[in-house]
Amino acid sequence: MIHFGIIGAGDIARKFADAVRQLDNAEVIAVASKSLDRAQEWAAREHIPSYYGNYAELLANPRIDAVYIATTTNAHYDNILQCLQADKHVLCEKSLVRSAHEALTVCSLAKQKNLFLMEAMWTRFLPKTITAKQWIREGRIGKVKLMQATIGWKADPVYNKRLFDPALGGGSLYDLGIYPLEVLPYLVDEKILDMEAFVTRHSTGVDDLVSMNLQLESCIANLQCSFTTKMPEDAYIYGEDGYIRLPKMHFGSRAELYNSADECIDSFDSGEENGFVYEVAEVVRCIENGLLESPICPHQMTIDAARITSEVLLRLNACFRIKYTNCTIKY
Repeated sequence: MIHFGIIGAGDIARKFADAVRQLDNAEVIAVASKSLDRAQEWAAREHIPSYYGNYAELLANPRIDAVYIATTTNAHYDNILQCLQADKHVLCEKSLVRSAHEALTVCSLAKQKNLFLMEAMWTRFLPKTITAKQWIREGRIGKVKLMQATIGWKADPVYNKRLFDPALGGGSLYDLGIYPLEVLPYLVDEKILDMEAFVTRHSTGVDDLVSMNLQLESCIANLQCSFTTKMPEDAYIYGEDGYIRLPKMHFGSRAELYNSADECIDSFDSGEENGFVYEVAEVVRCIENGLLESPICPHQMTIDAARITSEVLLRLNACFRIKYTNCTIKY
């Protein structure tokens, strides 16, 4: 039985707690917030036995094996370091950190301390994603030539205040663009060789729209993300003999396979469910087997994505290209 503690008493943490309840070999036993009242209220609602008004008290609980970090992006780096120093395994919401330096630091520390660490890129674990990856592997759309994904909506500046606030790690790329950036290369199992990006800035200073072209080993990937512009949130993988459509690419349950005549010849739908279950099950499996990283969401995925996002966000309101001629790690 793996005992989890949660740092950050928000909505996303509720979905995580629900997922853990669906597993036989895991349990959430504590939650911590910077507000003791908030932690108490959250714990009562989710039937969690222990709650704390600061993170240090939770980390001092010897029964906790692993911590799920559900704070805002700006806090992730310090939260991860604090958890690892307390000898706790870590699952942290995306984006894991905000720079390649931070990614390298936390991944190195986790290995030094023999602890598991993973970015919570749950989309990689969804049955529809696995199905699409298998269709590609089987050659059902022929050689993949192009992938496209859009993800965006018009966020409420009050309810979604963190997206607009640079101090909280806001912006579209950290919160939304990270999905296609870490999922599209995974579908074809290829590394990113070259990149071109276009970025626009919101009045608060964060990126509100990003468009990126990625040159992979044998195909091109194009992605757009925004929190001020409504987009379909779908992904397409185009091959020489057909294409795959993933409606609501970062969540959802459906995958569709089309031939070159635009006929849907196969489809998959896992139905409504809490997709976090697959991600949490992988974390538990890895910890129980002594793995320090997941082969599905390895450290290199996070390091490469952090390197790209930090490079993009250094050049707001600009167009630029980055070549990765020495990159040897595949997704």
